[in-house]
Amino acid sequence: MARQDSPPQPEIQTTGTKGVRPHVILLVLGSLCGLWSGQALAEHPSQLPMPFELVKTLVGTWQASKQVLDGQETITVDYALTAKGTAVVERIFPDTPKEMVSIYTQDGHEMVMTHYCALGNQPRMKTSSPVSGNSITMSYIDGTGMQSVQDKHMHELTLTIIDDRHINHEWTVFEHGQKQVTHTFVFARQ
Repeated sequence: MARQDSPPQPEIQTTGTKGVRPHVILLVLGSLCGLWSGQALAEHPSQLPMPFELVKTLVGTWQASKQVLDGQETITVDYALTAKGTAVVERIFPDTPKEMVSIYTQDGHEMVMTHYCALGNQPRMKTSSPVSGNSITMSYIDGTGMQSVQDKHMHELTLTIIDDRHINHEWTVFEHGQKQVTHTFVFARQ
C-alpha cells in the first residue's frame, strides 16, 4: 500500500524568521503590544504592588492625637509580624480596655483582614482592587458576632501610606446598611 504524503506547508520567509509560523509572530507582537499599552498589568496582577507587602512595612509603633471632650487623647497602634511573616497583627489602643486587633494576611494577589472590634463583632474585609499608589482600600466581605450585615460594624478601611513616617487610617462604620461615620486618624511612626 502506498503512503500518501501531505503537501508541504508554506513557510513565511523573512530575514531571520525562516521556518517561523505566522501565529508565532502574531503571538509575540500581541504580547509586546499588551506590555506597551499597560494591558499586561491588568492581565498579570503579580506585577502590581502587593498590599500585604506594603502592610508589612508598617511593623513598629505609631501614634496619633484625637480631640476629645477633656483635651487630647493619644492613640497608639502597633504592627507586628507573626506566623513566620505570613500575617501582620495590628493592635489599636494596645494594653488598654479599648484594645482592638486586626490580622492581615495575603490571599493570592489580594489581602484579607479580620478586625476584632470593640463593638463585639469580627468583620472580615478584603482588597477589591489593585493598590492605587500608596492607598489600600479593604471592604466588608463577611463577619461573625452579628445577626446580619444590618448590625453596626466596621465596613471599610483605607490605609494610606503617606511616607515611611506617616500613615492615615480611615475606618468607615455602617449600620442599617448605610454609612454612619468615618473615623480618620493620622499616625506618626515612633
